Amino acid sequence: MELNAKQLELAGLAAAWLTALRHVPGCRVTEQQLTCALGVSRTPVRMIMPYLASKGFLAEGKHGYFIPEKMPELDSRAAAIPKSADQELFDTIILDRSNNRVPEQFSEAQFIRRYDVPRSQLTRVLIRLSLDGLVEPSTGQGWRFLPSLENERAYIDSYRFRVIIEPAGILERGFKQDDEKLRSLRAGHVKFSGVKSTDRQLFIELNSDFHETLARFSNNMFIIENVRKHSRLRRLSEHAFYDDVRMRTLMTEHIAIIDALLEGQREWASALMKRHLEIASKAVSFKKTP
Repeated sequence: MELNAKQLELAGLAAAWLTALRHVPGCRVTEQQLTCALGVSRTPVRMIMPYLASKGFLAEGKHGYFIPEKMPELDSRAAAIPKSADQELFDTIILDRSNNRVPEQFSEAQFIRRYDVPRSQLTRVLIRLSLDGLVEPSTGQGWRFLPSLENERAYIDSYRFRVIIEPAGILERGFKQDDEKLRSLRAGHVKFSGVKSTDRQLFIELNSDFHETLARFSNNMFIIENVRKHSRLRRLSEHAFYDDVRMRTLMTEHIAIIDALLEGQREWASALMKRHLEIASKAVSFKKTP
């Protein structure tokens, strides 16, 4: 079956979630489970489940969908469910900006020539970049990239801010965790750490999901919004800054925080988060990749 760009992107996220779970074959997978995991309504989930079954990520039975006998490997996900053309363009623009290959201000005509894409596709991607807080229409004509973590001072200042906010969020009196979501996060981290080759885009998704999920658990609207904002800012830098070893180290640190929360040790989880962010702030090299 054919999926549109948005559905294809959602199917990729669902495939990553399913491979990370490591459920036993035959375990039922419901629309409600995917709806909660992906943060969408049932309608798009209902559309992608037959597609996931056709690619081997689900097995279809008389009474719904189940975990198949053999799940495709996580690092073969891109081959099974290719990125949509819009996602490819989105990722390329982010990577080019993170390596200073494109200017801060640009016109649509410049990007149409550079990426050899139709205006309609570029417009869709620019709207998505705008919704993610990465670009905005510039005064007069064209577009501009919003301030991001492009230099060492900005990056360190961002981490210092996060060191204040994120550990405190875990200790908020309104903090309410979802253990099922934590176990799902943990499974994704363990799976990522175990593969031989690492998917940088998947790392960014896991990393953002971890920090934004814990912020949502705080039930503090200002913490939630600020963590979400810094996740968007980091998208322009994470492509260039992290190697395979560092990505796996971060996953291990995340798992330790998740384990502390699952054991009911919020103060220890907060202390681990503080240490995690302090170490991360010192681990970045600002030498751009070619």
